[in-house]
Amino acid sequence: MATRKPSESAARSNKIRFVLVEADISDGNLSELTHAITSALKPTINVPRQPPARQATQALPEVPEAAPEEEIETEEAQDATESQETVAGNGSEPKVPRTRKFKPPEYLPELLAGERGAAFKEFAKEEAPTTKNKKYLVATYWLKEKGDSPTVNANKIYTCFKTAPWPTNFNDWNQTFHNLVHSEHLRKTGDGEFAINPLGEDAVTQGTD
Repeated sequence: MATRKPSESAARSNKIRFVLVEADISDGNLSELTHAITSALKPTINVPRQPPARQATQALPEVPEAAPEEEIETEEAQDATESQETVAGNGSEPKVPRTRKFKPPEYLPELLAGERGAAFKEFAKEEAPTTKNKKYLVATYWLKEKGDSPTVNANKIYTCFKTAPWPTNFNDWNQTFHNLVHSEHLRKTGDGEFAINPLGEDAVTQGTD
């Protein structure tokens, strides 16, 4: 029998791993045995756990620097400014009211010429009207009864005022006509022409209003 050399025995290295499997299985169930042997022989792999990812910190919005107090304009101040502009006419200059111009009446020398003018002047002195309305009625009544003029206008009344004489220091010679039409002392007969009513005649002859 040959004896192994010491050098050959030292050169070889045999590694033996003995696996002991312990399983509690039911009778006749080989699949459970197979699963137990497979689990025992399967190397255990330790999966390293990754630390939870940090959520990115959201950058805070930059806070703008506060403007100086004198530069801050509130909504109330803006509304007040807009209101002032509206009152001022939306920024435009206020319109100057127009001055109403009246057409000056004309003097009619032939209306009260000669004795007719003297007769009217005497009648005006007797009646002595003190109001403008009464003077209009006196002149209208006389022209109808003595002057062959059933209607009057601004020119005829102006001629009577100059003849009487009564003050002529006003410009609107038509407004009194409208006032007497409203009070039913006169009636309008045409464009700028008026005639006396019974109420107006009584105001002259009876001294009523």
